[in-house]
Amino acid sequence: MRATFRYVLLTAIRDRFPIAIIVALMAVTAVCVLIASSTLTEGRQTGLAYAGEFDRGILVLGLVTFISFHVRSLHETREIEAILSRPISRGAFVLAYYAAFAVLAMALTVVTAPLLMAGLAATGVGLAEWEASMVLESWVVAALALFCAMALSSATAAVLVGLGFYLLGRTAQFFLAIAVSGTGASENQGMAAGAQGVMAVIATVMPRLDLFSQSRWLVYGPGGGWGLGVLLLQAAIYIPLLLLATARDLQVKRF
Repeated sequence: MRATFRYVLLTAIRDRFPIAIIVALMAVTAVCVLIASSTLTEGRQTGLAYAGEFDRGILVLGLVTFISFHVRSLHETREIEAILSRPISRGAFVLAYYAAFAVLAMALTVVTAPLLMAGLAATGVGLAEWEASMVLESWVVAALALFCAMALSSATAAVLVGLGFYLLGRTAQFFLAIAVSGTGASENQGMAAGAQGVMAVIATVMPRLDLFSQSRWLVYGPGGGWGLGVLLLQAAIYIPLLLLATARDLQVKRF
């Protein structure tokens, strides 16, 4: 298990994945600094809002892409068969891989705080809360990407499905609000009721990713959400479920 953990980290370093993400984060921060300097009023707040959104997008896209293509490479080179031929269970294999991806995600997420502090003077408890929630979100995304990569036979499909589920988790409550607001219309009431029911089910099943990494914490400080306790509870529920689903998928496969 320790060897598998080290293998994933060494592969990420060999592929220059951390360097690529850090360079992208630095470039985005520089762009947000330019946006802040060109804004007539509340330039710093505007730059922080853009930086929070862009940083999250880069981290999520990078994690999903790297995990999907890394796992697909394991299947194509048949390395996964060599690993599973050792005395290691499917569950231990999934845990080792997820632990490595989680450590990698946390390390890359922590980089964002110094960049925001240096470029846009982000300080205070709001930055700490945003950073902590970003770490939790990256762990959920890593578990989701690992499940999609193991379950699907195409890296491109795994990326698209993983990003699709992520966007659905961030927008499900928004679409549910739209569906609910349209139920009182005189026309197409059946369609509106059906849409409300479908979106209610989706919003119930999907994690509330829209509550993670809120940019307003960077601008206005802590508060204005359900707090880190709720986010930690969501991570504690969905991460084990995704890992169990991944282990189960590996269990039914034959190598």
